[in-house]
Amino acid sequence: MQKELLTFQLKTAREWVKYHLEDTDEDLMDIVPAGFNNNLYWQYGHVAAMFESELVRLLGKDSTTADAFQKYFGYGTSPDEFDDGTPSMEEVKAVLEQQPAEYEAVTEEKLQEKLEEPFMGMTMSYERAGFTLLHEGLHAGKIQEMKRLLENQY
Repeated sequence: MQKELLTFQLKTAREWVKYHLEDTDEDLMDIVPAGFNNNLYWQYGHVAAMFESELVRLLGKDSTTADAFQKYFGYGTSPDEFDDGTPSMEEVKAVLEQQPAEYEAVTEEKLQEKLEEPFMGMTMSYERAGFTLLHEGLHAGKIQEMKRLLENQY
């Protein structure tokens, strides 16, 4: 039952993120709007990074992509730190596109497991997975807000 709900939430949040990604003028991706500390490029990369880390946890997936994305798009990072190693926007798009299909391999049994260590007060795998999806929804709203602001300014 947990997987069905979480899959629905992922589909809903990810479609919102992808809609905005497809509808965003590329010229706006690198602009940091007044009052924000990152840009749309970082926001999309951050969504991909957080979910990729969750797939590593849930599936035992190789962490190469997650590690690279965390370096540039993880909590506390900034577009000011971008360099030649930063995943391109095309790489970000590809990761965002493939993650929902990869999530299909997550089992109900894995979601029912107790976490090895509590995470922000959560003790069960499905709770942490749900938090990751909540996090994605929050950033989808931030993306929409930033995009609207930028479209009105530029």
